[in-house]
Amino acid sequence: MPGYLEDYGVTDAKREKKVKTIVIALVSLVVVSGSLYAFFRDYKEESTVKKFLAAVERKDYPAAYVFWGCTKEAPCRDYSYEKFLEDWGPKGENTTLAPAGIFESERCGTGYLAALHSGNQDVALWVERSTGVLGYAPWINCPEKKLRLMKWLKMKFGKG
Repeated sequence: MPGYLEDYGVTDAKREKKVKTIVIALVSLVVVSGSLYAFFRDYKEESTVKKFLAAVERKDYPAAYVFWGCTKEAPCRDYSYEKFLEDWGPKGENTTLAPAGIFESERCGTGYLAALHSGNQDVALWVERSTGVLGYAPWINCPEKKLRLMKWLKMKFGKG
């Protein structure tokens, strides 16, 4: 029986290698898919805010007003086109916010909260996820209790 001991443990080693490969592949898949989800989950809402700010920056106010779910011909009941121009128009109080872009953002309840900051001025915009309509948020930070790890890391190590 010279060949019996030569193959001893080979099958176990092959099985162990397969199991290790499958476990590493599954863990990698979970990490990559989780990272992609966290990075892109608010992509649509963030791009809505960026497109709105780009329209304001290029002074295309009728197109910017559409992001609020209104048009110049059919204005919103509670936010007329004239009031919109007072806020975001050429001499509006929020015109310095458009070039600055999104300062901070987070997912909050049924929407997406984007805080804009320029100088000593802060404005928070809200994008309702179900409709994609833009509006003013009543707060700069989401009132929900949540772990804000990324905000803390930015404050400690980033530009914060």
